[in-house]
Amino acid sequence: MKILFLCGAGRLFGKERVTLSLIKGLRDRGHKVMCLTSTWKDGKFEKQLQQLSIPYGAVPLGFISKSLSLSSCGMTLAQLFRLPELWLGYMKALRSFRPDVVIHSDIHHLALLWPVLGQGIHVFHVHDAFQPTNFYRRLFQLFAMRVSIFVGVSRFVAGSLADLGVPKSKIDHVLNGIAVEHSPGQSALETANSPYPVMTETTQIGIVGQIDVWKGHEDLIEALRILQAKHQPFFCRIFGAGSDEFSRKLKRSIEEYKLTDRVRWMGFMEERESIYDQIDVCVVPSRIPEAFGIVAAEAALFGIPTVTTRQGGLAEVVQDGETGFVIDANAPEQLAEKIRTLLSSPAKRMEMGRRATAHAMSCLNSERMIDEMESMFKSVTVQKRQAIGEYSDA
Repeated sequence: MKILFLCGAGRLFGKERVTLSLIKGLRDRGHKVMCLTSTWKDGKFEKQLQQLSIPYGAVPLGFISKSLSLSSCGMTLAQLFRLPELWLGYMKALRSFRPDVVIHSDIHHLALLWPVLGQGIHVFHVHDAFQPTNFYRRLFQLFAMRVSIFVGVSRFVAGSLADLGVPKSKIDHVLNGIAVEHSPGQSALETANSPYPVMTETTQIGIVGQIDVWKGHEDLIEALRILQAKHQPFFCRIFGAGSDEFSRKLKRSIEEYKLTDRVRWMGFMEERESIYDQIDVCVVPSRIPEAFGIVAAEAALFGIPTVTTRQGGLAEVVQDGETGFVIDANAPEQLAEKIRTLLSSPAKRMEMGRRATAHAMSCLNSERMIDEMESMFKSVTVQKRQAIGEYSDA
């Protein structure tokens, strides 16, 4: 099978890492793959393609928005100006590569290419959940005219697609997977009968990812205040980057709560080993639904239990009471309680970490994801060919 991936990848984040894993996995199974990425990029995704020896091309895949903000208008106009170049580059790739399946991973790019998609097999790998507004309903019903199947990265995303009016016959889901490499979590799992180590240093709490209001950083800071009032030892590391204004607000709260000596800003770190080697408890206190929860899945692989919120696909990644805890959103008291449970019991924390690793290796690994996606692509291809054959016979 020949498979063309479209992944704009201006930056290298969770969606891009999942796409790279899928491209590599299908290539290693004997399929011919190619990727179209964007001319607007920081080069990191392109570098990964080069290291994996994946053939690729670059076209102006960018951003469009109905927002009237100055920055959004500027990016939309720049994209529209280069729309003919995008269409020509895409059609050239179709003619030269002649793919059996085309995989789309971004709503903006699918909308831009809709007029020239053609009649082939198009799969929309949906990494985001969209509100069922009239705008998104109309847009996804338009997509459904040419997209063969919509694959959500979680059951939650699949459900949101149904709410948008996408025909149920065109909806499926494959839980995202992460590349399983040897990690401290696997080492602990392999020595599951060994005694629990004695914890002598202050337990490290970590929050990883974009720093913004919806990620729940304010709830974590409030939970830390509660823990400090209860004289619970801890140290917290904040990984990631984001809004400067919001970061300043968080720092003011940290100073006001006299938490400065207990919180360290780590900035953006690309190597996940460097992140998870420094934390014992992971916190994902998202305030709004997340499509999947890549941070919780990565933490599990490293043998780290996660406290997360009951938002979107996160509850599909963390098994409540087994591999971590699932709490209500906007509930710092609950967050503090569950963090304290893990901080005060090294044995419980280690056991949950081992279960988390076992769960990640069996249910959240990229090989399982690639198996399911490959099977789906083959099934859609067969159905399409049968439909064409029936039409020709008629």
